[in-house]
Amino acid sequence: MRKINLLLVLAVLMMLTGTAWAGVTADELMSVVDDKGGLLTRGEYARMLVVAAGMEENGYPEQTLVTKGILKGYPDDGLRLEQGISRLEAVSLAARALGLTDAIAPPEGVAAPLDKSHWGYNLYAWFIRQGLVEDNPEELLSEEQGAALLQKVFNTDPEVVSILEQSQAKTSKQYQSVRTVMSGSMQMVPRAGKGADAEDLLPPASVTSMEMVQEMVLPDKLHQTSTMTVQIQDVGTQEITTEIYMVDGEMYQKIPVEENGSAEWYRFPTNILPDMEQLMENAEQQLEAIPPELEEFFHYQLLGTTELNGETVYEVAFYGRVDDFNKFIEASMGRLGGNQEFLESMGKAASLLDTMSYWGIEFIGMDDFLPRAAEYTSLVTYREELDGEPVPMEALQTYMKVEEYSYGEDITIELPAEAVDAPELPMSEPSVSDDPTQ
Repeated sequence: MRKINLLLVLAVLMMLTGTAWAGVTADELMSVVDDKGGLLTRGEYARMLVVAAGMEENGYPEQTLVTKGILKGYPDDGLRLEQGISRLEAVSLAARALGLTDAIAPPEGVAAPLDKSHWGYNLYAWFIRQGLVEDNPEELLSEEQGAALLQKVFNTDPEVVSILEQSQAKTSKQYQSVRTVMSGSMQMVPRAGKGADAEDLLPPASVTSMEMVQEMVLPDKLHQTSTMTVQIQDVGTQEITTEIYMVDGEMYQKIPVEENGSAEWYRFPTNILPDMEQLMENAEQQLEAIPPELEEFFHYQLLGTTELNGETVYEVAFYGRVDDFNKFIEASMGRLGGNQEFLESMGKAASLLDTMSYWGIEFIGMDDFLPRAAEYTSLVTYREELDGEPVPMEALQTYMKVEEYSYGEDITIELPAEAVDAPELPMSEPSVSDDPTQ
């Protein structure tokens, strides 16, 4: 039937676990260069990138990048490893290493110094938005420039650490209730070349609009309502509304019933949910804003300050990639006290996923360090096969904009009477026919 909304759970985990800043040094990157003092070659950059991203090597570094789909080479004569590398090529390889695909839509309001039809436009535009690059994309890089680029991309700006720590302290300890208002969209990408009936298995679909209101009362209550307008090829436009409650250690969801268009309440099995009260208590007691075991998943850059609704706020860019979901979940929940059954259920739910890349901007008040607004883009890619069957969906790109944060309001969250005796939601193993957005 339905399964846990994995993207929602992963987002909650990232909110609870904070950020990281340790990373690779310039000396470590320069140590892989053959003859120092000249232009950086594509082969040398490949070695630097494998080191910077902390990849496990599969043969030579360039082979590792080819296997992962990061280094694609030229149509006519291979990889050209002895050729100099341009800033555009270097950015594109780093972006792919962080989980972006060439087909990702560019960020809104950003113009890259390239023709919009250029193969590297979208990736370069994302690096501009995140404050990672600003120079001529066609310039060939020196070894020092290549090392400096990768050191910046795969580290977190030290200036942002104090801001993040103060923001974490404010939001987790001083306010017991928070309300957020969000909007967004979602695009599903079918996998090409997987048989003539691939589009019949998963017709191209997009969530053209999404509105969501979420209320939390710490440590263990949550209420969320969402409405999505979905455009499905050969089907048309449909509107889907769902509602979620988490109270007294139980989670309930109001789910549309396809047969008659109505909606019914279901209760999630208790053994697959974490103890939210214990999680929040453990999170508040953490001495480190950034647990060391989670450092590899997060990078932050301080873009400076900007004006938002007449107020000067910090503008913080964040981005990262998750490949090993079991490792990420175990590090997150193990740190905060998640139960073993929940970890196992999350691991099974993640078996469809290949990578998740997330990119965004958060605006934080200069006076009180509370978040004011945020923009999030996530790109999830799926495995080509599951249990020997082709997975018809290649990727899911989601954009969310947090338009409003309200702190310390008098919020009351009580389960509706009609949900009190809701039947338990039947859970199934991940299937290639499951809708991964549910």
